[in-house]
Amino acid sequence: MSRLLASVTFFFALAAGSPLTNDGKSAVIPIPARALLRRSDGVFDAELALQDVGRVKAKYAALQNQSTTGAPLNRRSSGSDSLTDNYQGGMDVSYYGALSVGTPAQMQNIDFDTGSSDLVIPLVGCTGSCMAPLFNYTESSTYRSTTEMFSLIYEDGGGVDGLVAVDKVSFAGLTVQKQGFGAISSESGNFGGPYSGLLGLGFPANAVSKQTPFFINLCKQGVLDKWSQLFAFYLSRAGAKGSELSIGRIDTSKYTGHINYYPLDSASTGHTQLYWNVLSEGFSYGNGKPTGAFSAVFDTGSTLIFIPTAAAEALYGQIQGAMNDTIHGPGFYTFPCSSKPAPTLVLKNGNGVEKYAINPLDFNLGKVTALVFKTLGPSLLEAYRKPILPGVHRNASAQ
Repeated sequence: MSRLLASVTFFFALAAGSPLTNDGKSAVIPIPARALLRRSDGVFDAELALQDVGRVKAKYAALQNQSTTGAPLNRRSSGSDSLTDNYQGGMDVSYYGALSVGTPAQMQNIDFDTGSSDLVIPLVGCTGSCMAPLFNYTESSTYRSTTEMFSLIYEDGGGVDGLVAVDKVSFAGLTVQKQGFGAISSESGNFGGPYSGLLGLGFPANAVSKQTPFFINLCKQGVLDKWSQLFAFYLSRAGAKGSELSIGRIDTSKYTGHINYYPLDSASTGHTQLYWNVLSEGFSYGNGKPTGAFSAVFDTGSTLIFIPTAAAEALYGQIQGAMNDTIHGPGFYTFPCSSKPAPTLVLKNGNGVEKYAINPLDFNLGKVTALVFKTLGPSLLEAYRKPILPGVHRNASAQ
């Protein structure tokens, strides 16, 4: 998995048209930066990378599990909160910040994730790998539990268990009065981090709890009007300050140039929208033609863009000396350290295609060992090299 060295902007919109910076109902929180999977000697840190892969597999494996309620809201002007960088061993693992839950409000540390659709919050008394702060539901006058079971079972055998519950939830002043979520009583495996919970920004069909996602509720219940039904991530790199998540507006100070719009690709998921994914024409390398179409998933929970294994194989097949990495297992590739591959990702919209060159520094995860002069390359790519990452836009109002 490669990491960006430059800052990028992700823009996600539900409303039709060309959204502009909103002057009213919006929320902005700053978020910190992300780094490379390398040790100080430049060698690839396999342990950290495999932990990262485990978290990703766990999240996407959860699709098969199933478990119900939604609610009315309050209108509120814009607000802002700070976020904390989960920085471990030279790697910014995730971006998380404040979400208030209950009445009176209790602040929870939350990972904001476009790759999932559930709000997951551990309760006081949660056993296993639960991280504080834990939500004390007994002190919330608006908390209501249901009898619906909520369970996510991951590939590594870990996961979370609890019940579906409903309570007041606010992000920087944008409030859903009755938001359904997974109220967790036990956690295990790779779920946790220094953040206590997870807020999925994906689509309703991907919600294991069958609850309407928080952002969709903001849109459907009128907290955000049709011109404000969007959110945007700005992700800085290598410890630089200034990263943020905006809901209801685009921070025009975070980019230059224009926004590129791309329709979402539901065909790759059975014509049901699950993720924020767009159609790619493939990778081009050197003077070669694009490797072939695939759907690329934009995932802020890992700050990666995910591609199919076949697409990665087609790309590495064009790089001289590249081969599957037998040490670290499926999904990793090696190529000679003297090589400096610089592939280009091609994204497609109604006006044609747009090419995004991947910086060789981002494509290189580091030496396999200090003595073996091969370099590890990613199969799950996040490396678009324009001042603003392409906007993602669906030509329909919120359902």
